[in-house]
Amino acid sequence: MQIPSLEKALRSSEIILGDSLWGEVKISTHGGADDELLDKIYELDHEKFRQELWYDREELREKFGRAGFFCLLVSMNDEPIAYDFGYDDEEEGVFFSDSSATMIERKGVGTVLAVLELIYLYERGYGAVKFTTEELDQAGRPLRIIWEKRGYKTVSSDPLTGVTMMLEITADVVNERIEKYIRGKPA
Repeated sequence: MQIPSLEKALRSSEIILGDSLWGEVKISTHGGADDELLDKIYELDHEKFRQELWYDREELREKFGRAGFFCLLVSMNDEPIAYDFGYDDEEEGVFFSDSSATMIERKGVGTVLAVLELIYLYERGYGAVKFTTEELDQAGRPLRIIWEKRGYKTVSSDPLTGVTMMLEITADVVNERIEKYIRGKPA
């Protein structure tokens, strides 16, 4: 089965999330940062995460300037509600998915963002995606276990820096996620 273009998947995802959230949803992509995007990410970051996890504006500006920077921003009724951004990892052919947050949980927003990111990375020829997370989030959810159930492998684990996880990007992996979370719609 052929993987749909990112543009087609974005439009389908807007409809799916709009139906799920009962609002008008737009998903924008950004390959570089401007002050408006930085402000939106900064505000969501500070609303969603504990203070010790917050990025300040200079940290965000530095991350937005890294090679391969890519960001997805979800807005509902013209208000930002979620984002996902990353950039080229130090390891060749690997994308580091740095930060992702959604103000509306359990409605599929984060899952759809993860699938859209995979489509983008597949189109760009990346071989893998990796990220660092906590063992447990502030709600007590076992993040490592959740991601392992989705096919990610633990690369390293450190009590200070967190758990680094990686997923190999193949056509089968991307198609399976599209079928399950975008075409099939359960989130």
